[in-house]
Amino acid sequence: MPHVRHTRATRGGFSFTEVLIAVFLVSLCSMLVAATMPAANTSRAKASYIDKALGLAQKELESIRGEGFANATATQLASFNLIDSATPTSGNNYSFTNCDSANKDNPATVLPSGTGSVLLEQVDTNTRRITVTVTWKERSKTRSVMLGALLANL
Repeated sequence: MPHVRHTRATRGGFSFTEVLIAVFLVSLCSMLVAATMPAANTSRAKASYIDKALGLAQKELESIRGEGFANATATQLASFNLIDSATPTSGNNYSFTNCDSANKDNPATVLPSGTGSVLLEQVDTNTRRITVTVTWKERSKTRSVMLGALLANL
């Protein structure tokens, strides 16, 4: 009797277990990436609001500084339309709604519930402190940025 050898034919491919493990790993990675998307969008929006607020505050501050020491008074700034009125909202705070008349950069239109204020302080005879604050609401929280500068009479 001849000796018959039984050999199993080998075929290329993946076993069912290997396919299941690969599908599981791909699904797990997809869920991890998808889970980070809301946090990334929230961070992006927050950074965008901060960037816009800083831009508005910087424009307002530079516009006031550009008028010089002699014109950095409430009456003069109101006449140049850099603040809304020569009448303070509180203390030495004055509101502003438009920091660039050409571009219509208004905190209320650029930011959600945005407002702007300018604090004018006389530090000494030849020095004034100007502080610009831009405030907005983000997810029921009030956020703000503040920029300041000293203006000297040279």
